[in-house]
Amino acid sequence: MSHTDPTILARRALGEKAGTAADDEHAETCAQCRAEQARLAEITALARAEGPAQLDAPPPQVWDRIAAAVADGAPASPVVPAAPAAANGTTILRPVRRNRLVTALAGLAAGLIIGIGGTIGVAQLTSAPATRVLAQVQLSPLPQFPQWHGSSGTAVMRSSASQQVITVTLDAPPRPGFYEVWLLARNGVSMISLGELNADHTGTFTIPPGTDLHNYSRIDVSLQPFNGITVHARTSVVRGSLPAAALGATHD
Repeated sequence: MSHTDPTILARRALGEKAGTAADDEHAETCAQCRAEQARLAEITALARAEGPAQLDAPPPQVWDRIAAAVADGAPASPVVPAAPAAANGTTILRPVRRNRLVTALAGLAAGLIIGIGGTIGVAQLTSAPATRVLAQVQLSPLPQFPQWHGSSGTAVMRSSASQQVITVTLDAPPRPGFYEVWLLARNGVSMISLGELNADHTGTFTIPPGTDLHNYSRIDVSLQPFNGITVHARTSVVRGSLPAAALGATHD
């Protein structure tokens, strides 16, 4: 007897519409597939529940399978292009954006859940490393840009054992173009692009390792036109400075 594809069972357990009418008919008569989907639904509910859960430790071979799958699917290290320079000599550093292997990871997760019979602690696989807040910065419009009067923003800098990140939230009207976040040097010229805010005007960005925050101590949000030019558009929406307590927080 041909049973329902495990990926379909996993997606149905997550509440998605998956499979065909033939899969629906099969589920009505196959006790094995119904039991498998019910077990997956229990795992999903456990993962979504608040508070700690008592879970059985997985056998050692499960972690061996995880390590092998990650090693097989690990992308090659990207080549970092040289930092472009603006015509006026401004140095602009842009981090390499990496595409996540969403499809491959989804398949791996479904296979692991089904293969180990629901004994893996989902929270252990998805929990983020502990972080601490280093600074909270208010971002305000500049006097030389009166058109942004009434706009505001916040930047929260956090640190973990391996990196620092900044989460920026902007309260500004939608305009043609996109909002981009920068670290601005004390000379008011050199800057590092951290990335673009999303459609909700929020974003979380990793500070490039080795960044001298004593120098790149100001956070600037600009409005950039869709013209393919990578330099700062010289239109700052809001800006703020990191406090002294955060300036020494660098990772090499």
